[in-house]
Order: sequence, then structure tokens, then C-alpha cells
Amino acid sequence: MKRHNGFTLIELLVVIAIIAILAAILFPVFAQAREKARTTTCLSNMKQLGLAALMYVQDYDEKFAPNRLWHDGGTHSTWRCLVMPYLKNDQMFLCPSAPRSLNTFYWDLWVSPTGCVCDVSMTIDDFNANPRRMKGQANYGVNGDVFNANGRYIVGLAAFVQPASTIMILETRDFWPDLGTWTFGWNYDSGGGSLPFWHNKGGNWVFADGHAKFHRLQQTIQASGFMWNLSNDPNTDCPAGSPYCVSPGGAYDLVALANAIPPAYR
Repeated sequence: MKRHNGFTLIELLVVIAIIAILAAILFPVFAQAREKARTTTCLSNMKQLGLAALMYVQDYDEKFAPNRLWHDGGTHSTWRCLVMPYLKNDQMFLCPSAPRSLNTFYWDLWVSPTGCVCDVSMTIDDFNANPRRMKGQANYGVNGDVFNANGRYIVGLAAFVQPASTIMILETRDFWPDLGTWTFGWNYDSGGGSLPFWHNKGGNWVFADGHAKFHRLQQTIQASGFMWNLSNDPNTDCPAGSPYCVSPGGAYDLVALANAIPPAYR
């Protein structure tokens, strides 16, 4: 009787099916592991950025860099430009997971002039050069509810009731140097807006004491543990003009905020 040492077609098909099943199980695990590594890199960058912001505070009478420092003639430099000398590396402003990286000059390029003369490491001279030198992109902005709301311009360290519980720096994929709770409902692609969802539906956040931590967006707006304003009290200081205020400068509408969160964050 003649013996065959090879595999039969059925045996090969079974092996291929098993490999396909294992791949379907393991590939998402590998993807999550890679994203975890990118999240850790981003967290490290944000930690360094938080320390740079606090070094600025120590050099300027315990005052944080304003979101925009206005100059004569109506021009301005962003806070990212002001803390850049403490980092000396504009790559620290980039998140490896963010869908895109921009700075204020991209708004000037695509929409209209803002009067910005410096953002991260890019200056107005870079913008006006021929060829144009687009550089110094960023994925981090400051908390607009603290640094750009209700008439605040310069914020001192002593103004924070609970620095370790108040957001100072956040992730973004947008142009602006500051973003606040008024952006919660923005949803322009991938089921999300400017605030972070690219780290497994969450983002990294730097707090006013300098520590950095991962949170889902929903976690930042709890009634007990509100992270967006100086008092950590959602019953006061909602940014005037925000669609999520019970009254301008008064209480936040936490239900409206929670309902406004787009699908990518859930």
C-alpha cells in the first residue's frame, strides 16, 4: 500500500482556518499594545510640558503664561511660544497618536490672519518666508475655562483651589492654543472634535500641580470632582458665551455637557 507523507487539502484548510482565527484574536491585542505605548509617550511629553509651564510660573512671580501674550499693534505670541525656551525641543509638543498636528499659523494659512507672531518654535518670519517654513506643530493647548474665560487674562498659582484636580494642559488636534468646555460638542470627523479621543477613547491631561494622567472626557465633568475651572465647582464660573451654561458666568449645565460628547469619546 502506497503511503503519503504530505498534508491533505482538508488538513491544510483546517490549519489556515486556525491561523485566521488566532490572527483575528491577536491583532486587536497588538494594536491596543501599540496604542498603549504611544499613550505613554504622549503622557511623558505632557509631563515635561507641565514642568516647563511651572518653571515659567516660578520665573514670573507665580503667574502662568497667558494663552496669548498681546503685543503693541494687536499681535500676539501663544503660551506655547512662551514656554518653548524651557523645553528647547518642539517635538515635545507632538502626540504620536493624534490624527493631525497644527499651530495657529495654519489658521492664518487656510482661513484668515490672526495676528500671531510666534507659536511653539514658528515665527511670523517663518510664515512670510519664501518658501514658507511651516514648523512647530502642536497637539497640546491650555484649558480655556481657566485661561481664557470671563475676563481672565493672567492667572496666578494661588487662584487654584485644588491644583492637583484642575486641568492645565490638554490634548488637541486643532489650531487653537486654548480649548474649553464650549468645544465639547464639536464633531467634524471620525466621530469627534478637538478634544482627545485617540487614546482608546480618552486622552492625557496635565493638572496645575504638574502631574499628568489619562482620563475619558466624561470623567472630567463629574459634579464631585469637576476639573475645568479654578474652584472645581460646576455651579459657578461657566465661560460666558458657552452653550453649556445655565447662565453666563454661572453654573455649568452638566447634563447638556454630557449629552454633547460625540460618539468617538463614548
